[in-house]
Amino acid sequence: MHTSYTDDEVGRLVRATAPAVEAPTDPAVDRVWNRVAEAMRETPTPRRRSVRMVVGAGVAALALGAGGIAAADIWSADTGRTVTDPEVRELSGPGTHIDPMAPDYEAVYDDLTADIDFPDAQSRSIAREIELKIHDRDVADARRSGYAIGEVSGGIRAQAARDAICAWGNKWAAATTAGDTASRDEAVAALRESVSWPAVTDIDAEQTYGPSEKWTDPTGDHSGTYYPHETEFAYLPRVVEAADGRNVALMGALLEDCWADLVPALPRRSAPEVDRPR
Repeated sequence: MHTSYTDDEVGRLVRATAPAVEAPTDPAVDRVWNRVAEAMRETPTPRRRSVRMVVGAGVAALALGAGGIAAADIWSADTGRTVTDPEVRELSGPGTHIDPMAPDYEAVYDDLTADIDFPDAQSRSIAREIELKIHDRDVADARRSGYAIGEVSGGIRAQAARDAICAWGNKWAAATTAGDTASRDEAVAALRESVSWPAVTDIDAEQTYGPSEKWTDPTGDHSGTYYPHETEFAYLPRVVEAADGRNVALMGALLEDCWADLVPALPRRSAPEVDRPR
């Protein structure tokens, strides 16, 4: 015959047998709930089972503590969970779900972007600092608001590739202006190769603007052309074509969305700046 226990007795038994561990910090608990929320969105389950999963995860987080969670190896930013949702893949790229709040995020970022070709260590460092500042700002905002956030490895790699293309465009401009043939040739070769970088083709194998459409403002004073179906790296073939010439202003226009710190040698109509963490 099985012994029956009240809820209070079960709680007392759990507390008596649980190992003594360090209490989890608020950010650690936040990260657990973010992981649970992501898992629930990615793989819907029946209502009753979902409730049990959430409660179980919460109890595990509180019972294990931050140290126990780390030991269980569930704190890495690279969750290992492949993106299967078509909408997430469309908006953020292919790959695996990345937990921005995990303590090893910077190391995972470095691993994900290690194969992306920058002109030199300095430009890689500048790009890394910018992207991590943006990451820190987003995490701080998420903690204040209580919302769960997530990233995708393909999206992180694509953004690093954009930064590298900007840096190569800057090297091309500096070399073209200075008449440095060797450096210019190196930049041209890198830009030509960039169209086939895995970080680029994984998210955009087409690299096309698609059909154009005309627009005119309500007053009729201004009109122009836009491309409603352009892909992520639609501009890249034009960058490669411009690199064969010597029009620095054209290259500046094609790379006008680059971070200013990455393209000091390019003329800019306007330069986006990094929002600093608040």
